[in-house]
Amino acid sequence: MVTLLAGSIVLGLSIAAPVGPINIEIIRRGLTFGFWPALCVGLGGMSSDLLLMFVMFLGAGMVLSWSWVQITLMLLGCLVLTHAGWTSFRKPVVSEWDAAEGNRRSRGASLVSYARGVLIAGTNPMNILFWVSIYGSVLSGALQKEDVLHSFLISSMVFIGIGLWNMNLAFIVHFSRSIMTFTLLKWIQRTAGLVLLYYGVKFGFEACLLIGKSGWL
Repeated sequence: MVTLLAGSIVLGLSIAAPVGPINIEIIRRGLTFGFWPALCVGLGGMSSDLLLMFVMFLGAGMVLSWSWVQITLMLLGCLVLTHAGWTSFRKPVVSEWDAAEGNRRSRGASLVSYARGVLIAGTNPMNILFWVSIYGSVLSGALQKEDVLHSFLISSMVFIGIGLWNMNLAFIVHFSRSIMTFTLLKWIQRTAGLVLLYYGVKFGFEACLLIGKSGWL
C-alpha cells in the first residue's frame, strides 16, 4: 500500500517535472514578481489538473476526445501562450531599481498568475493527453482491482506530487533570482518568452491540422 502511494507521488512529480508551458511560466513569473506569483501559476495549473482528474474519475474522459473540444482547447492554448511569450519577450524583466515596485504589485500579479496557470494547463494538449491516456489507464486499473476510496487515494497522491514539484520550482526560482545579474535575468526571460511562443505556434499548427483532418475546411 505504501509503495503504491509513493509510486503515485512519483508519478505526479514525473508529470510536472518535464519542461513545458507551465514550468516556463512559473520561471518567468518567479523571476519578475517573486515566489507567490510563481506558486500561483502552479496552483492555477493544479486547479485545471484537479478538474481534469475529477472528469476522469467520473468516467467522462470521452468528452475530451471529441475533435471540436480538442480544436477549441488548442486554439485557446495558442492564444494564451503566444500572448504570454510575446509579452515576456518585449518586456523581459523588471530592472533592479524597479524590484520594490514589483514586490508591491505581486499581490495583483498573483491573481493574474493563477488565472494564467488555469488557462495554460486547461488548454495544453499535452496535459490533457496525459489525463485521458496515462492517468485514465492507471485509474481504470485501480477501479477494477480496488474500491473507490483506494482509487481516490491514488489520485490524491498524484496531485500531491504535482504540488510538491510546483512549490519546489517556485522556491528555486525565487531564491536564485537574488544572485543573478540583470543581464542574465533578461536573457532567461527572453528565452522563456521564445519557448512560450514556440508552444503557442505549435498548438495553433496542431489545431489547423486537426481542423483539416476533421473536414471542417
